[in-house]
Amino acid sequence: MRPLSTRTVLAAAAALALGAAMAPAGAKIVCWKNKDGVRECGNAVPPEYAQQSIERKSKSGLTVEKTERAKTPEEIEADRVERERLAKEQAEKERRAAEQARIDRVLLQTFTTEEDLKLARDGKVAAIDSRIKHSQQLVNKLEQTRIELQSEAASLERGGKKVPDELRMQIEDVQSQIDKTLSEIAKREQDRVAVQQQFESDLARYRELKGS
Repeated sequence: MRPLSTRTVLAAAAALALGAAMAPAGAKIVCWKNKDGVRECGNAVPPEYAQQSIERKSKSGLTVEKTERAKTPEEIEADRVERERLAKEQAEKERRAAEQARIDRVLLQTFTTEEDLKLARDGKVAAIDSRIKHSQQLVNKLEQTRIELQSEAASLERGGKKVPDELRMQIEDVQSQIDKTLSEIAKREQDRVAVQQQFESDLARYRELKGS
């Protein structure tokens, strides 16, 4: 917007002074901006400017009250959306805090000392290692069976005979069992790592809660 000319500024000042002179004793002067952005003052705000930011001044010209302009529908909607966002953010923060408090209570009630935590970890790791060992033994047996079946199929082919469909299906079934068991072993190895990581996290939090 272009800067106001000296004439415009003097006119606004004269309007303010005139309004103060004409106002009854004890009356307040109100100021607003017209459609051209020029500040005007008087005893009452014209209806077309009632939604603007309004200043109320004393007889001496001091601002004693300022009313902000009315918000647009878009601004009202934006405010509503922001309030909802903040409310959801606060609710989630409180939910996480409550959940952490519950976990902390369980941790302190379950373990009396750090040694108890270590024993619990060792027990879980040992159980996982036992399952891994058993699964690996199963894989070894299945691989031996597959070798034997493949050897039988190869022998038939060398003799110019067709490999029976049943034998082919047996080989495929054994291979499928091997793949499945290897996948289970990989999953249990991941579980083992997760147990170790959870222990480290629990131990750090336990020490924090205990102040040690």
